[in-house]
Amino acid sequence: MKQDQDAEPALATAEPALATAEPALATAEPARPSSAARATPRGFGAIVALLAFALMKGKSVLLLLKALPAGKFLLTSLSMLAMVWFEAQRSGIWFGVGFVLMILVHELGHGYAMKKRGVVAGWPIFIPFFGAMIAMKGGPNDRDTEAEIAYGGPLAGTAVSLVAAGLGLAFDSRLFLALAYTGFFLNLFNLTPISPLDGGRVAQAFSRRAWWLGLVVLAGIFFWTHSPQLLLIAVLALPRLFAKGGVDAERDALEPAQQQAWAVRYFGLAAFLGTALYFSGSLLGRM
Repeated sequence: MKQDQDAEPALATAEPALATAEPALATAEPARPSSAARATPRGFGAIVALLAFALMKGKSVLLLLKALPAGKFLLTSLSMLAMVWFEAQRSGIWFGVGFVLMILVHELGHGYAMKKRGVVAGWPIFIPFFGAMIAMKGGPNDRDTEAEIAYGGPLAGTAVSLVAAGLGLAFDSRLFLALAYTGFFLNLFNLTPISPLDGGRVAQAFSRRAWWLGLVVLAGIFFWTHSPQLLLIAVLALPRLFAKGGVDAERDALEPAQQQAWAVRYFGLAAFLGTALYFSGSLLGRM
């Protein structure tokens, strides 16, 4: 899924829009303004077939778009519109617009962190049913850089979710509270400590053993929800999890003080998101 020969998928494989809810990992969906249909195995097969066709033809499409003036902007815009349309079918147009904008802010958080660390970022690309990604040319040279780039997405996503929660409280709006709840849920899931999720890329800064915990969490969520996207995440995660060499083995471990700092930042954000998820869910339950 590389956009360029030297680009790699964004740190926000993130936003997997999981089948039971958006990004629903729970059988009880995040409260939405309108009910959402669950994805069926037949529907999932059709989506996979469509994605396979898109991947086969994707290189030609990308080359065509890049040849056009403002081609990358056009690709981002069209993919955003496609995802808004997809989400609108399940949750209503305004929820779809808000949800996609929240994902955009998450991806821009990654992009800002890349720019800050001197890594060239691409444009966000949205993939209906699966989420979004942002490409980067080259890659982080050390664990600290990778962790900061990965952390930038959930941090920005948390901020925009707080804005949605504030608007929901100020205007007594179920729509904004539903968006806030979904945003808190999405970013908390993204902090699951297994690569390629953001949490796995942050966890490598203080302990790769956390990836085994992430695998257990991922398996537990799958057996709970049966969301097919989790299988894709697992397929992407396993090669790096069991790799004895590769990029991670070549990188020096961070100093103990840096490891501790990243552990505090990681678990602090996860705890905050869990608390925010609880309170926003409680408010929705009263509306």
